[in-house]
Amino acid sequence: MTAAVAGITDEIERAPRARVDFARLATLIALLAPAAALLGIGLVWPFLMMLGISFQDKFPDPTALTFANYSTALTDPYFLRITLRTFAMALVVTATTAVLSYPVAWFLARSQSRWKHLVFLAVISPLMVSIIVRTIGWTIILGNEGLINAMLAGLGLVTEPLRLMQSFWSVVVGMVHILIPFMVLSIATVLGKIDPAYAEAAAVLGASPRRNFLKIMLPLSVQGIASGSVIVFCLTVGAYVTPVMLGRGQVAVLAVTIHEQMVVLVDWPTGAAVAMVLTAGTLIVLLLYGVFLRRHSRR
Repeated sequence: MTAAVAGITDEIERAPRARVDFARLATLIALLAPAAALLGIGLVWPFLMMLGISFQDKFPDPTALTFANYSTALTDPYFLRITLRTFAMALVVTATTAVLSYPVAWFLARSQSRWKHLVFLAVISPLMVSIIVRTIGWTIILGNEGLINAMLAGLGLVTEPLRLMQSFWSVVVGMVHILIPFMVLSIATVLGKIDPAYAEAAAVLGASPRRNFLKIMLPLSVQGIASGSVIVFCLTVGAYVTPVMLGRGQVAVLAVTIHEQMVVLVDWPTGAAVAMVLTAGTLIVLLLYGVFLRRHSRR
């Protein structure tokens, strides 16, 4: 009798709990549904459409499925050169941005200076201006009749304008300027959460400032560098406006090439295959980066 009563009591207690769990699940689904629908319509569906087009022999009105588009994208010297340039640029921009951003992020997270808020405003102010406007600013600085060439000519150091644009490095400079706020904010957020007691304890134990930074602060701030690097890398490999305006047609990257294949040459299958190669290459780099971070976190 006692066992039966106990069983009935357990069933009564489980019923409200099940109803509560169902209510929480329904609430979670309701909250996630709008974002999931937007993601599916704006990202997943176009991606699947592009994936399908990449295997067609022509578009529209395909007659057969083929791997020739991927063969072209992965073996043609023209596409290979552009692919290597795109990922090399992304790596250079990411590394340069991280090196330049760390001191600024350190100042924002650790300094008690009254100027810190002005520095913060200076960091985020570029985000308030369009990428096109910022890129045009660099064309004014680096152009043949721009600020730098005008100063050099005025000082008598050059007789002919230097070709500062239409190069790999001019695009790198523009991308670093555009993306540096993302890296600064990512690193500063993590640095601000690190307990100062760690550095103080290391100093008490005899660690020099250099060793303190390399052994304590830098490893603890790797997550901030990682998150900023992912943002900067992904935005760089997909950049279109800055390479077009600062490269002036001489610095082809994958985003520009995809546009040319689809819009100018009207070769949608090849353009779609190049887009899939870009996506796969980005995911592979991010996967390797994630493996490195996991190994680092185990140390």
